[in-house]
Amino acid sequence: MEKTQRLLQILFAMFLVIVFRVWHLGVIQREEKKIEAQKPQQRQILLRANRGTISDRFGIPLAVNRICYNASIYYGQIAQIPVVSWQGDEKGGRIKVYSRREYIHKLAAVLASLLQLDAERVEDLIHAKASLFPYVPYLLKAHLTEEEYYKLKMLEKDWLGIHAEIGAERYYPLGKSAAHILGTMGPINQKEYLAIADEMRRLKESLEFMDLSSPEDLETEKARERLLELKEKAYTLNDLIGKSGVEAEWEEELRGQFGKTTFEVDQKGRFVRELPEAKPPIAGRPIRLTISIELQHYAEQLLAQVEKARAKRPPKQPWIRGGAIVVLDPNTGEILSMASHPSFDPNDFIPSANLELRKEKQRKINLWLETESWIGALWEGREALCGGKYDGQCLSWDLFLDLILPDGEHPLRSFFQKVCDIKTAVQVQEDFAALRYFGGGKDPFLAEAPQAALPKKRLSVLLAEIPDMRDRLFAIDICKLAIDATRISDRLLSKIGNMKLSAFFSLSQLFHQYEQREKQKGKETFHHQAFRAWKETHQKAFLAEKRKEEKESNTYARPYLDYLDAKEKELFEESWKEQRLRYLTENLETAPSLQVVSQDLQEDFLHTFRPFSQFAEKEKELAMTFYPQGGLGFSRSYAFQASAPQGSLFKVVTAYEGLKQGVALSLIDEQSQSEKGLIVAYDLKKNPYPRFYKGGRLPKSSIPHIGPIDIVGALEQSSNPFFSIVAGDYLKSPEDLCEAARLFGYGSPTGIELAGEAVGCLPTDLSYNRTGLYSFAIGQHTLLATPLQSALVVSTLANGGKLLKPKIIRDSADVTIRHTLAFPLSIRNQIFEGLDRCLWSAKGKARPTAIRSLLSNPSLMRDYLTLQHQMIAKTGTAEVLWKAYRNPGSKASLHKHVWFGAISFSQDAFATKQQRWDHPELVVVVMQRFGDAGKDLAPIAAQMICKWRSIQEQHRK
Repeated sequence: MEKTQRLLQILFAMFLVIVFRVWHLGVIQREEKKIEAQKPQQRQILLRANRGTISDRFGIPLAVNRICYNASIYYGQIAQIPVVSWQGDEKGGRIKVYSRREYIHKLAAVLASLLQLDAERVEDLIHAKASLFPYVPYLLKAHLTEEEYYKLKMLEKDWLGIHAEIGAERYYPLGKSAAHILGTMGPINQKEYLAIADEMRRLKESLEFMDLSSPEDLETEKARERLLELKEKAYTLNDLIGKSGVEAEWEEELRGQFGKTTFEVDQKGRFVRELPEAKPPIAGRPIRLTISIELQHYAEQLLAQVEKARAKRPPKQPWIRGGAIVVLDPNTGEILSMASHPSFDPNDFIPSANLELRKEKQRKINLWLETESWIGALWEGREALCGGKYDGQCLSWDLFLDLILPDGEHPLRSFFQKVCDIKTAVQVQEDFAALRYFGGGKDPFLAEAPQAALPKKRLSVLLAEIPDMRDRLFAIDICKLAIDATRISDRLLSKIGNMKLSAFFSLSQLFHQYEQREKQKGKETFHHQAFRAWKETHQKAFLAEKRKEEKESNTYARPYLDYLDAKEKELFEESWKEQRLRYLTENLETAPSLQVVSQDLQEDFLHTFRPFSQFAEKEKELAMTFYPQGGLGFSRSYAFQASAPQGSLFKVVTAYEGLKQGVALSLIDEQSQSEKGLIVAYDLKKNPYPRFYKGGRLPKSSIPHIGPIDIVGALEQSSNPFFSIVAGDYLKSPEDLCEAARLFGYGSPTGIELAGEAVGCLPTDLSYNRTGLYSFAIGQHTLLATPLQSALVVSTLANGGKLLKPKIIRDSADVTIRHTLAFPLSIRNQIFEGLDRCLWSAKGKARPTAIRSLLSNPSLMRDYLTLQHQMIAKTGTAEVLWKAYRNPGSKASLHKHVWFGAISFSQDAFATKQQRWDHPELVVVVMQRFGDAGKDLAPIAAQMICKWRSIQEQHRK
């Protein structure tokens, strides 16, 4: 009886709880549950925002958005389908059904059929990647045809998760123009993307557990705001973001915010009507630059024309030497042009859905970035050399030797004239290996063992003319690069030993191209057969192990498809490594040029060809010696991302500091010989300044007899001893000149709103290095500067001493002054007079009659003379040591980087020179690597000034 009462009490209590819960749901939570019940009847879609456009100062578009049709997946809609459901069977029982998985399987089949995709891959993408970010569309395929788009649009009403969208693709209508300024776009970094996804997941989970009855809770409100912000500005795995230039620096402003639209659907999820509470997407902010794209394009054309003319000349220099032009307004710091040559096309960095176009773009990206794979493609003959005198040529063995060896009758060239076939190259390697073995770890060429006598004799005959031991080892290494002796059997050697190395190199290139084609076919076969079988057996255990590893290392959960793709690549490479030669030999009928030996030797023959990727690091370095040191610089702006020695343009800083300290030096710049050696100059009393002076080495002028000069004349004729003596004998401290350089902006970033700026370099040893001080005073020693820094130095002179922050974004009329230098008219007038005479006096360094291009072009001379006394300038010629040849025994030779820095003033014909100097118009700095003389750049600066005036006049009309 007691037990019965206890049981009844329990049942009664349970009944009360149920009644209370029903009352609570029906009364207290009625409205909340009613709203919740209506939610499945609505479908919400996020709308992509257009990226902000970029235009030049006159509104000419530089970066725009082109319409494209995309197929996207909204996993948030698919998530409405329950993971598991129960269905009745024929026997009246219930069967567990994985509804969502089955739906995705069917959806993937439909999409694959329509979009010509692999159904299994589509299914994996939905599970692995679209599900990670259900709030925003996952881009399944871009660049649909109109027919595909409308067919997909018709499927939207019947298939949850499908969204046919009209998207926008970034496009740069002017191609390479201003590419270094605009920058590039690329896929979002996966780590950043997963971090955003993880933060959104954690915010959502925390909000579900927070006390929703406390709406005033600050932390809750902050969490809601942050989640909303992430939803509206969220990225997907297929999104592109700015990677460099303006695209990267102004990513937040350019990106925009997602919008959303809500649809009413019936019980089966089919479209009924669009609800009015739509939120349109907010387009990114349009950015207007300070540059004139017309002036920019003109500058790039001038640089390209000069480069083309220089390509015909024979000296051993990079086949694209490169240069830059910077034009800015000295009154505001606005950059009007910042051109660099060579350049790249930013459109190539925008991915394409078309497989062939995507491959072509990747090929171009490898070229622009000058990656190791690009160098390897050149070595293997899959690509041709680009630019300069070698444009369009494929690398051959003879061209390789020509690019790395000294010209003329050189011992190394004689060596390779003898070692020109496979048999001799193999013999050289085997003889050297024997000498190393019998040398006992010492100098191989000193091996005394009897067994070493014959190899030593043979090598001595071939290497006798090469005196430098390093060059001997270099020659032997080149032999191994031509053909690895360890890969060729004696039997094969007897058949192909007489083959020339040049012919073997060509066959090697044909083989690598053949292998690339066959490997791609093998990948496709492996994916559809071997890897599919592996997945059926191992996928579940493999992914479980990966999730376990993530948990143990406390890292983000990566999409499982990434793991599968990596595993497929690993398994294929293992399989290819094992079967490569057999597979290539069996299919050799598709490459008849490689069938040069009998069938039984084919596999051995193919084994002799080594791909670039299989070279050891030292061998790669050796193979890459044909390519210019430091690269050609397609993706690097020589205007602000690379610094160079400046030369005489720096003399304006030495002149400024000397005048500021009251220096009034006059001397006679004249060279002569004496019993004490070279005399570089004299004072007015005929006391000599010898080459070696006060513990340092004075530089001499390029002209041996300049004559009596003061500071104006020294600027006019670019006297070297004058400025070195000012720095060494007249400045209060050697560090004063370095401090003046800092005030002008050398050795520090300019503050331009672009990433990757080079800061240059200032010397640190002037207090004890007298020769360094003398060199620094004329713009040499360890001084390095960018053309942008140099333009700001010249601008500081032009505007009366204000060092400005350069502007590339035309957002306001504000002028940012970094600091102001004391620059009285007495100093300005002397410096400007020297710069004026540099161009327009009978002795000026850059007088029109001393410039060859003006003398050979009357119309150019006529335009140049229209700027008489309206343009003043200083030339610069910096000597640099550069090693043209790649053998270790060669020495670096002197080459020149040349500069020209100009200021243009008012066109008022009735104004005096000093009156014009009060109204600076433009600053132009031109720099060329591996040039002849700074004066050669004067016509380029003049053309830029005339072009700017023409552009202004055109836009005023």
